[in-house]
Amino acid sequence: MRLAQRHGVTTIARRFSQAPFGPAQLTFPDGSGIPEIQITNPGGGTLGGDHLDLEVVAEAGCRATVATQAATKVYRGPLAVQRAELRLAPNAFLEYLPHHVIPYASSNYRQETAVDLAASATLIAWEPVSAGRLALGERFAFSTLSTRLRVVRDGILAAVDGCELVQGEEPFGGYSYTATVFVVAPRDLRRLADELHAFLTTLPLYASASAPADGLVAARILAGNAPALYRALNGSRAIARAELGLPLPPRSVNGQ
Repeated sequence: MRLAQRHGVTTIARRFSQAPFGPAQLTFPDGSGIPEIQITNPGGGTLGGDHLDLEVVAEAGCRATVATQAATKVYRGPLAVQRAELRLAPNAFLEYLPHHVIPYASSNYRQETAVDLAASATLIAWEPVSAGRLALGERFAFSTLSTRLRVVRDGILAAVDGCELVQGEEPFGGYSYTATVFVVAPRDLRRLADELHAFLTTLPLYASASAPADGLVAARILAGNAPALYRALNGSRAIARAELGLPLPPRSVNGQ
């Protein structure tokens, strides 16, 4: 999918999809001119052995939010892989806000996200993961789960994050959800890091935020349930948008 500006409005200039991905749905939920694009999977989940590739290119000056229709359910079976590649041209703004991954018992899943952005581009991105189908007692019952998020800015590696989990371990310290949030922008973000950290400490979860490098903020979240997780994620998104001088989000991801 390639995003471009047409008469001052961001739109989908080119798209191609094949099963199990469905057609991307673009809407303008408010008057800000920032479209929201939903990535759909009519199949209802990721099957063992699936290899999914997602590419989003935001041309110069584009502004858009890319989200997924629902949580990524990963069914049991051989290794399934999803790779997402995001490329942001100068002065582009992109939010990448997928719902959380739910690994079913005996599933094997690897998720790779690569972001390449110009020095003047801005990114808000998160990657949430759950411990499994908790209501069915499938806590860390998956076989393997790995994620990797790489952010390259102006040709220089800015951040690498991820996890490598195996069946039966308890790496979340008793919590059931984890997420990482990244904000990258061509400005001093130390005040944003302080604001995010102060906000996260007011919630019933375990979280922290910091500015490890110029123009980069990272937050880590551990939550006991999905409502708490998405209160943290959506609140962080709103604070980041306000600090960046962007319109507040018109609605919350996952309805929380």
